[in-house]
Amino acid sequence: MSKYNPFLSLLNRFDRFAEEESGMTLPMVALSFLAISGFIGSAVDIARLQLVQSKLSYSLDAAGLAAATTLNSSNYTAEVSKYLNVNFPAGYLGSSSPGITVELMDNNNTMSLTANTTVPTTFMNIFGISSVNISASSEVKRKTSGLELVLVLDNTGSMSSAIGNLKNAANTLVNLLFGGSAAEDKLWIGLVPFSMAVNIGTSHSTWMDAAYNTTLNWGSQTWKGCVESRFNGYDVTDDPPSASVTDTLFRQYYYYPGSSYYTNHNTGCPQQIQTLTANQSLINSAINSMVATGNTVTPTGLVWGWRMLSPNWRGHWGGEMDANGLPLDYGTPHMNKAIVILSDGKNEYNAYYGSYGRPSELRLGSSSLSVMNAALDTRLANLCTTIKDQDIYIYSIALGSLNTATKALLRNCATSPLHYFESPTSAQLQNVFGAIADSLSNLRVSR
Repeated sequence: MSKYNPFLSLLNRFDRFAEEESGMTLPMVALSFLAISGFIGSAVDIARLQLVQSKLSYSLDAAGLAAATTLNSSNYTAEVSKYLNVNFPAGYLGSSSPGITVELMDNNNTMSLTANTTVPTTFMNIFGISSVNISASSEVKRKTSGLELVLVLDNTGSMSSAIGNLKNAANTLVNLLFGGSAAEDKLWIGLVPFSMAVNIGTSHSTWMDAAYNTTLNWGSQTWKGCVESRFNGYDVTDDPPSASVTDTLFRQYYYYPGSSYYTNHNTGCPQQIQTLTANQSLINSAINSMVATGNTVTPTGLVWGWRMLSPNWRGHWGGEMDANGLPLDYGTPHMNKAIVILSDGKNEYNAYYGSYGRPSELRLGSSSLSVMNAALDTRLANLCTTIKDQDIYIYSIALGSLNTATKALLRNCATSPLHYFESPTSAQLQNVFGAIADSLSNLRVSR
C-alpha cells in the first residue's frame, strides 16, 4: 500500500494549476510570490532599522550625559562623538558613522543633541529603497544638586610663586559651577585661606576669650582677625563657641618676638575667610585677595572648613548664612557637602609662634619642632576621618614636589583615590580644578 506524501501532492496541484488554459494565472502567481517575498524581506529590514534607532537613541543619551559632566570642555561635539563611539560601534548593523550636532543653551546648562546615520537596506531594494536615514535626539540638563562647598587653600609663604595660578584655577572651578549665572540655586561656596592660622575676621566678639584678649597690648596696631587654636581637644572639633565653656572660646592671634615689640603683630595672618555665599562675585573677590604668608599648619585650615559646613555652627556666622539657615543638617535631601583642600608643603610649625602659641607653651606636647609637626600630622589625619564620617566629601590636592609622607597624608585624607589629585606644577592646577568641578556636577536627561 502506497504511503501518502503531502509534498508530492502539493507538487501535483501546482502542475495542474500551471496547465490551466488561462494565460494570466502563472504571471499572477509569480507576482504574488514576488510581493510576498518583498513584504517579508521588508519586515526584516524594518526590524533592523528599529534596532539601529534604539541603539542610536540610547547611545546618544549616554554620550550626552558623559560629555556634559566635562564642564571645562571647549569642544562638546568632540566629547559627544568620543562617548557615542563607545556605545554605538562603527558599522553597527551596516550603518554609517553618525553625524552629530550639539547646541548649548541656558548659559551652557542645557545641551541639545542630534545624531543621524544611514542604514542600507536589503529586501526593500525591491521597492527602490536602497537606504534609510535614522535620527535620534536628546537633551541633557546640567543640574547642580544642592551643594555647600568650602575651598581650604594653602596661603603660606612657599605659595608666593604659585598664588597667581592658584587664584586662576580656583576661580575657574567657581565659574564652572555657577555656569554663567551670578547666583546659582542651592549652590553655596566658601573660602578658608590658611597658613600659620586662619583669619575669621574681627566681627565675632562673642566667640572671643575676653579675659585673655584684654591683656594684649597692640600698641599702634590693631587685631587683624586671626585666632589661635583652642585648648583641651577643642582645636579639632566642631563645637561652637560658648561663654559657659571657656575652652570653646578663641584667643586673638598675637605674635611679637621681633626686635621691635610693636611691629610684628599679626605676622603670618592670611586673608580673611569668606563664609558660604551664593554670590559668585563675592567668592571670586575673596579668592583674588589671597596673599602668601607664614608657615604651614594644615589642620587649622581644615577644621575651619569643617566648621563652616557643620550644622552645629548654624546661627553663629551671621549675614547670608544665618539668613538662609546655613549650614544645613547632614543628610539633607538633595544637598551635598564638600571640601577641597590644597597644600604645597608638609606641616611645619614656626619656631616662634603659630596658631598653637609659642613652642614653649607645649600645646602640641613638646617644644621640639619635629615632635610638634608630627602631632599636627596626627591631628590632620584624625580630622580627615572625622569629617568624612559626616559624609562630607574631601578632595585633596598635593601641589609641587611634596615628600612621600605628606602625599600619603593628603591621599588618605581624600574621600577615595579618585578624590585625590597631584599637581607637580601650579600651571597644572587649571586641569585639576576643572576635573573637580566635573566631579561635583550632577546631571539628568530631560528628554
